[in-house]
Amino acid sequence: MKFSKRLLAALLALAAAATITGCSGSSGKDSSYEEKVKVPSTDAITAIPEGAENTLQWLGVKDLNPTSNAKEKSVEMTLFNDKGGKVEWIQTETLKLNDKLASLILANTPPDMVEFSQRMVYPCNIIKGIYQPVDEIVDFDSAMWSDMKSVAEQFKIGGKHYIAPTSFGDTMPLMFYNQATIENEGLADPYEEYQNGTWDWNTCEEIMTEYVSKATGDEKRYGVNGWFPEAIFTTTGTTIIKYDEKSDKFINNSKDANLERAAKWLYDITKQGLYVGGWNGGARQAFEKNILFYAMGRWAATTNNAPSATDNWMCVPIPKDPNSDAYYRQLDIVGYTYMWVAGSTKKDAMKCWLECCKIANTSDEYKQAQKKKFFENNPNWSEEMYQMALEEVFSDKFIQLVDPGTGISAEISDDSAAKNDTRQAINSYMYAGTTLSDYNTNAQYTWTQIREKYSPTIDSELKKFNENYKKFIEDNK
Repeated sequence: MKFSKRLLAALLALAAAATITGCSGSSGKDSSYEEKVKVPSTDAITAIPEGAENTLQWLGVKDLNPTSNAKEKSVEMTLFNDKGGKVEWIQTETLKLNDKLASLILANTPPDMVEFSQRMVYPCNIIKGIYQPVDEIVDFDSAMWSDMKSVAEQFKIGGKHYIAPTSFGDTMPLMFYNQATIENEGLADPYEEYQNGTWDWNTCEEIMTEYVSKATGDEKRYGVNGWFPEAIFTTTGTTIIKYDEKSDKFINNSKDANLERAAKWLYDITKQGLYVGGWNGGARQAFEKNILFYAMGRWAATTNNAPSATDNWMCVPIPKDPNSDAYYRQLDIVGYTYMWVAGSTKKDAMKCWLECCKIANTSDEYKQAQKKKFFENNPNWSEEMYQMALEEVFSDKFIQLVDPGTGISAEISDDSAAKNDTRQAINSYMYAGTTLSDYNTNAQYTWTQIREKYSPTIDSELKKFNENYKKFIEDNK
């Protein structure tokens, strides 16, 4: 494998990185994932041809094969082994993964695959030439992959697909709430509002306002806490940094009227005391602090955080933008997606592995087994709650939105490089900006202040990025 000067520089930069952002080696799957489940049919999976290389080298933090800690073989590994495939683990640590990947590629001994980690992968590390496209081995118009086409299309670079998602994760926020509180306070039921098509920012604000207004004496009440601000921006269907097809560039979109409207709404509900920042852990801890809605991934209401037998909890999606005809949701495919590393030649085995992962995560047999195991671990969830959290928000009703701002440059996208008090990179900090206040004056930041402060940096970083992007496109025509 020959290296261009740009790729060599990229690999050296990758090796110098102190951390890897996003998922820290966890698959994102429920703890029951390693339990034995009924293996789905393998008929749709393309077998590895006789004589082809059948062993994939996997660079990762955890072994994909059975171990002393996880003795049962995963469904995808069972399918892959049945098709003649094997996975060899190249062990590394979270903070050393980038360094190890770079050194292996530079030594002309690249691994075949690594886990997609969301931040810095797209588009930054793709245009550095660290990964190769999957179009040769994945047909997104086929019956197996068509359900992921709309997601994969958002990751295209130069007309090529580099990411083949096999399923969705569980870290993106839902709005958890205590049904008993809704009933006791005589509030409109968010679940019914969603069913009626009226669950939007306005309805949410009305419910929160009524709840907080009923506080008595010294009681403190709040409307919502958790990973809420960025999720609200997402419901507008646009992002601070976006790909502009007309100019074929990634652009600063911070002057978009929809983003300004989302920022103002967040500013207003924070000013009213409806939104409260800070970390609360599980949903129960939030409810105990008189927080009506806890915007968090479903992990916050499962296993050790799950409702008890006397609880009656429910969840709904993040409220829809009232000006939008569509439902938009933040994309999470961490732990369910594997990147094909540049230099790997094992296309037959990689094709087979991706198909095994796709079948394992989406087959009816797998879904039913996982649902059964989910209720064994979370017996006090209702059917309605399960349907909303694990089925509805992943249905065709929702557009899973990719944010390019999570992978432009360290300055914009990498939280580990952040210099501000919240330790957030510019992209994620801006989403939360109007819910924050100046440390010295306690004055709440406006969207104009935030945009004017960070836009010059975004513009300069995008200028450099787009120059490298153009070179990458030209080199890979």
